[in-house]
Amino acid sequence: MLIGIVILIVTIIAIYFLSSSINKNNQETYKYITSKNFYQKLRSLEQEFYKVDEHLLSLDQIATQTPLDQLKIKFEVLNEVYSHGNIIKTNWYIVLDQNNQISDYYVGDITNLTDKNIFVQHILNNPDKSTYNDFVADNKQYFWLMYNSYKLNDNKRLVYGITVDMKMFHKYLTTIDVTTPNYAYIFTKEGLCIYHPEISIIGKNVFELHNISPKDTIPPTKVTNPDVVESEYLKLDVFRFVSSFKSENFKGYITVNFPKFNVDDNIAPIERNTILILITTVLVIVMLFYFFTLATRKVYIEKEELAVENEKVNKEKALIQLQQLKNQINPHFLFNSLNSLFMLIDLDKSMAQNFTLNLSKIYRYLITPPQDNIVNLEDEIFFITKYIELQKIRFKDVLEFEINDNRKENSCYKIPFLALQITIENALKHNILTGEKPLLIQLIIDDDKAKVINNLQPKKVAQEGELFGLKYLESIYKYYNITMFSASAHENTFVCILPLIKC
Repeated sequence: MLIGIVILIVTIIAIYFLSSSINKNNQETYKYITSKNFYQKLRSLEQEFYKVDEHLLSLDQIATQTPLDQLKIKFEVLNEVYSHGNIIKTNWYIVLDQNNQISDYYVGDITNLTDKNIFVQHILNNPDKSTYNDFVADNKQYFWLMYNSYKLNDNKRLVYGITVDMKMFHKYLTTIDVTTPNYAYIFTKEGLCIYHPEISIIGKNVFELHNISPKDTIPPTKVTNPDVVESEYLKLDVFRFVSSFKSENFKGYITVNFPKFNVDDNIAPIERNTILILITTVLVIVMLFYFFTLATRKVYIEKEELAVENEKVNKEKALIQLQQLKNQINPHFLFNSLNSLFMLIDLDKSMAQNFTLNLSKIYRYLITPPQDNIVNLEDEIFFITKYIELQKIRFKDVLEFEINDNRKENSCYKIPFLALQITIENALKHNILTGEKPLLIQLIIDDDKAKVINNLQPKKVAQEGELFGLKYLESIYKYYNITMFSASAHENTFVCILPLIKC
């Protein structure tokens, strides 16, 4: 029962940990899926920045390999044809003389002075810069200004570049990778936001508006194990991935945010089903264990009842054998005793009286058998001494009997009813008793056993009922689960070992 309970508890614990492991693996799987979606988003947005890099590379080739008098025509065509999805506001160039004065220019659709102040005046105010890559603000609108320059043969300088309208750029980027449930924002190393699904945040510092700090951008960034934070945009928990975001002309960071409830919604049914499986499995195991316990208990009770029944049968069988033995002993013993008494009446009346008294004690002992077929050792010794006294009257000088008590302990012991009488009667019945060959019977009593030993001088004709009494003793000892009983011949002696049964 205890082993079954332990197995049940171990099984339930194992199933619990297995279910927890399944749920954890599912969470890790969906985290892995979100990380794959993150990289998909990252690569999609990076690809758009690479296109800007490619456009600038093409612009370099056009500006450096085209004669100055043909440059305006190519830039006009470039603005018409190669505008990259309308995110580039204009492709432009300016020719500056040695005094930093404009000698020629093409600025596309920039026609008013305000726009010129953004681009042209910025260049005129920074004459020493041969390259420039930064974000310029005008009337709360941001532009990404990128340009290069190189010297011409006549000490003039050609400055050429592009201007990206960040509002148009935002509108274009929002159409990239719309299949995955996430949103991203891109910012510079200083925290300037250049792309965000909320257009009003562009141009602001994300370190001041978002729950992100400069330390979150320090490698290793949060990609493999993203934080769960509250989105300032969606106002709910999101997995936030942070990674560096680089192209030839931009160095910054990107943050991609996945709503946590999307993952929870996918995991919740699996967790619910896993819990149901866990509960169902545990209930099935408990029910099986319960029915198994009932069946085992029923079998045990049946076996116990069968064992009790077998004990009853064995006991009844032993009682029947005992009764048969008594029925066999009584007439024979009574017949011999009466013959001896008849002879004693004429020879010695006093001995005859003594004989009659012992005979009555013996028969009183025989007709009142114990309930469990075992008696105190002392009672059996007393009985056998009276029995031997009668036998000596019958056999006179041809029978010798000795009792050697070697017990060191004064404990209570029992012995099968009539055990000593059966073994001594067995010796008398199967051996020759003559003056030349007297029969010596020894009763040796130790702490754990009694031994009946007689010299072996068997009769030539075997007597009927041989071994009946010994089989009876064997059945009694078997009933009490004692295996040390034995009766066997050893050279010129016959030894019967009778184990003592402790009270």
